[in-house]
Amino acid sequence: MAEGLMMLFLSLTFTLTTVLIWFYAERKLAAFFQDRYGPLHVGKAGMLQPMADLLKLIQKETIVPAGARKGMFVMAPILVFTSVFAGYALIPLFSEGSGFSPVPGGFMILMGLISIESVAILMAAYASQSQFPLLGAGRAIAQMVGYEVPLAISLACFFWISGTTNPVEIEAMQLQGHANGSLLSWPFHSAVLAEWGGIFCWNVLRYPVLLFLLPGFFLAILAESNRAPFDLPEGESEIIGGYHTEYSGFLWSVFFLAEYAIMLILSLVLVYLFFGGKASPIPHFGYGHFLAGPHWVWLVLKTWLIGLVMIWIRWTLPRLRVDQLMGLCWKILTPLALMVLGLVLLFG
Repeated sequence: MAEGLMMLFLSLTFTLTTVLIWFYAERKLAAFFQDRYGPLHVGKAGMLQPMADLLKLIQKETIVPAGARKGMFVMAPILVFTSVFAGYALIPLFSEGSGFSPVPGGFMILMGLISIESVAILMAAYASQSQFPLLGAGRAIAQMVGYEVPLAISLACFFWISGTTNPVEIEAMQLQGHANGSLLSWPFHSAVLAEWGGIFCWNVLRYPVLLFLLPGFFLAILAESNRAPFDLPEGESEIIGGYHTEYSGFLWSVFFLAEYAIMLILSLVLVYLFFGGKASPIPHFGYGHFLAGPHWVWLVLKTWLIGLVMIWIRWTLPRLRVDQLMGLCWKILTPLALMVLGLVLLFG
């Protein structure tokens, strides 16, 4: 019980700290790309600006529209954040060994929890009793349900190769460097690369076929996070903020926090599946063995790097049209994931 509460506290602290860091980094990177300065005055180089914004949002009045369904209106953002944050109980952030992931379903249950977000978004739009939120919710559900298909197929590939859905076991396989005798792995992996360890034991290099999944998986988690160029559910230029148009103050900030929280949890999933979890990228030969041990610091660094790539993409690429986004999902990513799944079932 005490260990569970400690893991819950560490997970919440890690999430809130990451949100503040990413929020500051996003504002600074956006300013850099647009030839501006960004936050400057609150703290050194504006580093305390996220804290000031958080305090401001907490103090703001939450206005519920007169025609809205009040109970559903208030519950929707809480359900969004709860469904995302509950997934952290299935990811062993700071524990070693068997740790804090006792659920056999692992990543499958995690994806199910994240899928509840689409129900909460529809709830928020319906409760607002406004046309713009309903339009944004329709886009959100089409996007999230569509991109969950290639995401689920990609997960099935990993589960078939690994023989498990538990993130602890998937991470342990990448620490040990065994290829399970799969025909999809490099033929010389067991003899040479497993001995070197480090980055050479990560799934993305052990099984070259997964390189075809990596771009599609990354695009799918971008779409699941509603990040540009997949931010059609918000669509500020045409639907004024989408499903949370009528929200303000603290309730709006919960939606904002949930967006960064789902970015973080999906980045963690990507790291565990492709990039070794807490495994060090440093090979064991030479002096590398001094830094080659698994540690949560490596997990944090890899996860933050993926988050920075997401931020970079948001302020670099323009938003896609709805037909382009759904065409990418159903005409390219889903067939590609099915092709890789067929190879995995035949040779894995």
